[in-house]
Amino acid sequence: MLTRATIDRVVSAALEEDAPWGDLTSEALIPADATARAELVARVDGVFSGAAVLQAELAAQGPLHERTWGERNTAAICHPTTLALPALFGRWLCMPRQPLPGDRDMPRVQGPAFGASQRMVVAPGHEADGIVQMPGGQSGHPLSPYWGVGHDDWVQGRPAPFLPGAAEHTLILRSGAP
Repeated sequence: MLTRATIDRVVSAALEEDAPWGDLTSEALIPADATARAELVARVDGVFSGAAVLQAELAAQGPLHERTWGERNTAAICHPTTLALPALFGRWLCMPRQPLPGDRDMPRVQGPAFGASQRMVVAPGHEADGIVQMPGGQSGHPLSPYWGVGHDDWVQGRPAPFLPGAAEHTLILRSGAP
């Protein structure tokens, strides 16, 4: 017999896996107001193994029609040093946790622990029309004023110009020798 603790453990593990709804393709092809009905059929009357687990999983986070793919596919992007530092540094070293579209097998490849480190679309000779997106922004240094700049554009899928804008800073390196 399944105990409540076992059901909760199974449901929690199931919710960690990819869900079969809310992916980019479905959102593009299936109208938002479309509904579906499923019928569960057992080979023998009265036998449905795992009914309690199924009910618990479907009810765990509210009605299915109110759930989104982003609940399961939430960005968890942190600076690599967070692995060696106490958790309290996470608020400075991690990007905000935000719901993401996409998945492993989608054009917009991204998930909580993986994704494109950069998206770039540019054609030779048409660089001015190119676009780029970078999770976390272009600076890997948490104390840089550019730390995280552009991250929200990456999450939202908003393109940024491929070519740089006007220079804001200049770094001049000089030899110590006369």
